[in-house]
Amino acid sequence: MADSPVVLAVDGSDHADYAFDWYMKNFYKPEQKIILLHCPELYLNDFNMSPGRVSELQREVAENTNALQQKWLAKTSAAGIQAEFKVEYSHKPGHAIVDVANRAGAGCIVTGTRGLGKVRRTFLGSVSDHVIHHAQCPVLVCRN
Repeated sequence: MADSPVVLAVDGSDHADYAFDWYMKNFYKPEQKIILLHCPELYLNDFNMSPGRVSELQREVAENTNALQQKWLAKTSAAGIQAEFKVEYSHKPGHAIVDVANRAGAGCIVTGTRGLGKVRRTFLGSVSDHVIHHAQCPVLVCRN
């Protein structure tokens, strides 16, 4: 796993911060390459909103993504870690995480979880659940 990168799924949630901190404390090795992967929400094909509202939301997503990139690169830099921040646009973040991990030859995927109940997970889906069942490498789900 030391030669293979580790993909850390990140967003603006406390769950992502917890997963990162837990991984760093318990598994991180200095020789590991870290890919910080963010999958922002897409509004490109949302026909329930006006084009102006879609454009406004896209600007907000771009601003939030830029802020997240700055936050996560500052956090890793402060810890003396060189990390790469990647953005993958997809309507299905779980699919995007698995795809990026496969393309990168990841040795592990680390993600947080919102802890959805069984009913909500059934209707809404679960990113971590999809990743667990479709990844070709080990998956570490950190539940806070």
